[in-house]
Amino acid sequence: MNINKAYVQAVKPDKVEDLEVSRATIEDIEGILAVASSVGTNSKDHRKGFLMDNYLKDKEKYVEKFKKDIKNSKLFYVIKRGEKVLGFLLAYTREQWLDMEPNWIFSTMWKGDFDKKSLKNFVILEKIAVRSNLTGLGIGSKLYKRFKEDSRAMGIRDMFSETIISPKPNFASMEFALKQQYNLAGIRYEKFESKVLTDIVYHRKL
Repeated sequence: MNINKAYVQAVKPDKVEDLEVSRATIEDIEGILAVASSVGTNSKDHRKGFLMDNYLKDKEKYVEKFKKDIKNSKLFYVIKRGEKVLGFLLAYTREQWLDMEPNWIFSTMWKGDFDKKSLKNFVILEKIAVRSNLTGLGIGSKLYKRFKEDSRAMGIRDMFSETIISPKPNFASMEFALKQQYNLAGIRYEKFESKVLTDIVYHRKL
């Protein structure tokens, strides 16, 4: 049996509640890369969702990146069935995000009615990914639920997320944003390799 078909058969919608969400560890990196590689390739499927990075191209680069994130982020999770990583979520605190993207607040064109007090203390959901053949089963929602609970326990009440709308719209990510009741907060342009991306910046209260 094809391993992807085996995953689909093993994880049904009524079984998602049995999956375990935990903080990511070094031992999870291979599984995280497998998930990322299933949605982060040169081929960007806007229906199933995608990550911009090509995780098949430079494995060692991303191994080191994930090691650093595991060490520094309290909001890096995996969801597993047994020892198999089916999805992951990575988020950063305001301090961490602005250390990586110091001009983010000023380069975003915020909506006129957006309350900028929400920028004082926030988390940003950087990546959420589920194996490409397991989307739509509620796996991402379970990861998101744990992320929200832990963020609130840290005293944080505002979160942001970005979704690419150009040059190729990530419709699956936009649908997830609607499902989780995100609100449009602004628009941002960013350089990625030789491209200029247009991102929707979403906000919601936790």
